[in-house]
Amino acid sequence: MAVMVMAMARSKAPQRRPARAATRASHTPPWLLPLSAALPAFFICPVWAAKWDIVPTLSLEETYTDNVRLAPAGAEEGAFVTLLRPGASIVGVGDRLRLNAFVSADARYSTAGDNRVQYQFSGSGSVEAVENLLFVDARAAVTQQNISLLGPQAQSNVNSTTNRSTVQTYSISPYLRHSFGTTAQGEARLRYSSISSGASNSTGAADSQGLGVDLRLSSGPSFKLYTWNVAYNQDATEYTNRPDVTTERISANGSRLITPQLALTSSVGYETSDHVRPGSAPPKGFFWNSGFEWNPSPRTRLAVNSGRRYFGTTSSLDFRHRTRMTVWSAGYSEDVTSTSGELLVPTTVDTATFLDTLLLSRIPDPAARQLAVKDFITQNGVPSSLIVPVNFLTNQIFLVKRWHASVAINGVRNTLFANVFRQERAADDTATTVAPTGDFATSSSIVQTGGSVIWTWRISPHTSSNLSVGYSLNEFVDTGREDSVKSVRFSLTRQFQPRLSGTVTVRRLQNDSNQNGAEYTENAVSAALTMRF
Repeated sequence: MAVMVMAMARSKAPQRRPARAATRASHTPPWLLPLSAALPAFFICPVWAAKWDIVPTLSLEETYTDNVRLAPAGAEEGAFVTLLRPGASIVGVGDRLRLNAFVSADARYSTAGDNRVQYQFSGSGSVEAVENLLFVDARAAVTQQNISLLGPQAQSNVNSTTNRSTVQTYSISPYLRHSFGTTAQGEARLRYSSISSGASNSTGAADSQGLGVDLRLSSGPSFKLYTWNVAYNQDATEYTNRPDVTTERISANGSRLITPQLALTSSVGYETSDHVRPGSAPPKGFFWNSGFEWNPSPRTRLAVNSGRRYFGTTSSLDFRHRTRMTVWSAGYSEDVTSTSGELLVPTTVDTATFLDTLLLSRIPDPAARQLAVKDFITQNGVPSSLIVPVNFLTNQIFLVKRWHASVAINGVRNTLFANVFRQERAADDTATTVAPTGDFATSSSIVQTGGSVIWTWRISPHTSSNLSVGYSLNEFVDTGREDSVKSVRFSLTRQFQPRLSGTVTVRRLQNDSNQNGAEYTENAVSAALTMRF
């Protein structure tokens, strides 16, 4: 059944687009992608039964920077930059609907030129279209990000560099779910995704469209001590400027309770891909892994696995723990993926997620909790995310190994976020029709190591200070190049009225490199007013 569905889908899929198609994609109106993912939910379910909270915002920010283009020493250019940012947050919660979205636009004016409007959107939603049968998940994002680790690492739209691009992603996934009494539960899911990086012609970033199918049959409630599932997955991805890639995977998974809190886990299966690996080993073969999962309480989870895939031995770790005032996590994972795959599952460690978990026990209503999170971030001038590895744009398939740990602590007047990470990427693709592009053209192995800390102090009921420090070391193993990016940011936020706040910020960004001409330093000061309606 799955093979037939995918065959029909691929036969109807558009033919390989020429490279100039990427240029047209970069001019797609940014509003179109989010709407195309969200509109189905409005037509196929009773959205009027949901609880809606829509909060428009308007922000005006004036910045002076002594190096607006993040140029090397001797080529710096100072500039005043004005950002006018209208936006809105939308939260919808109902018996059969969940929607959370934020949309904004940066209208940028700079005395150094390069005036423009840049859009941002992040949203996800799920709907139960037919009760207990048909469901739809949708996700969309429009963001600006750095293209390469080799260029200047701008941290906002204040800077103007050639190393920054608007990335648009969206996905929609309808699926059927059915229970076979208490014996088993079945699910059949279809997935469609589209990615436009706006930079394919220059970096070979491989804009893509993907179509996938997931079939799963799992044990029902009658299984207590032993649970199981069998699954089949197939993904076909059409790229703009590299050979298409199709992957298939079939697996059987089991879990056996030893105690009410401890279970042994195992899985076995077969996977195949048609990308070309270095050497003679084909990207296919049997895989297996085994481990355990420990859940001593609803607030704590530890899962450890080890096994083998076609590229070698593998292991994974997932630890999570929360208390009334803290959230802890640590993990390790290995996978073969691509720029497209990374963009569809962002690895951003955002402060909103931390705060949502911290407030879970105090504010159980999802809509109210989302608004409380947004209020906290706005009133305290908290950055939206911590420093994480840069998902540089490339046309390569690569093996990625990730270590990470993070903590959030929320006290009466102080809130602390911290994280550390190490990520290794190694090119796993030697397609002869397209040369490696992006950072893999410089080195087939790249390592990013770093971390960040954000500390918020509520000085008074209406005034908060915020200090954030970040560090990232980028190592290009084949060439020996090393870049260390350091950033420091301090801000004071004052709540003038319940819906009006102001923020003054000073920051410094510095990149040290053993590559001539790659070093740069920036100092900046800014003042901003934010109004919520």
